[in-house]
Amino acid sequence: MTWIQEAMVTRHGSTPPRKLHLVFRIHIADPTRVRLRTVEHDDTAGVGHLIWSPYRDTVDQAPFPPVPLAALATPMASLDAAQAFLPPLDDSNYQWI
Repeated sequence: MTWIQEAMVTRHGSTPPRKLHLVFRIHIADPTRVRLRTVEHDDTAGVGHLIWSPYRDTVDQAPFPPVPLAALATPMASLDAAQAFLPPLDDSNYQWI
């Protein structure tokens, strides 16, 4: 596990759900990556399409939860416990797109 982030962000047409995001980081080899799901079914937002990208390619993207993935020196860079706890997300600092 790399990051932990609490979130309570309003989504269009719903009450903000309170979630605790546990973000894990693993290396996935190309033969396995091509077999991973590319569609996500969300009970309130409908169908979404997933994009599997190398970590450096996320620098200009807006991942959710917004973790500092592209800032890592290497894909396997270690973090100390203080870096694992990200600031909470709510309607004052994040807008659901």
